[in-house]
Amino acid sequence: MILLNITHIISDQKAKQYLHWLQKEYIPLLKEKAHFQDIKLFKILDSPNEGQSLSLQLFTHHPEDILAFKASLFILLKDKMNKDFQGHLLLFDTTMQYID
Repeated sequence: MILLNITHIISDQKAKQYLHWLQKEYIPLLKEKAHFQDIKLFKILDSPNEGQSLSLQLFTHHPEDILAFKASLFILLKDKMNKDFQGHLLLFDTTMQYID
């Protein structure tokens, strides 16, 4: 199993608006268009950062699914960050492989 974890650090001023967009628009789009086995969104409770931190976790068995996502829908996420949340949102991603 491969996990793509996208951490979102969003200012308190924009957190409610951003979370609504993630839950009502972006995640449904991922479920419709991407090929992930599971998609989960977590609020990070012990983040050392100011604002709110979220973890969007995308699970797959195929590395190609992550490459396809990064070439398409991840760009949409970054565009939204730059257009509507500039100065309020920071994203970074980590790819991990499950070890049994």
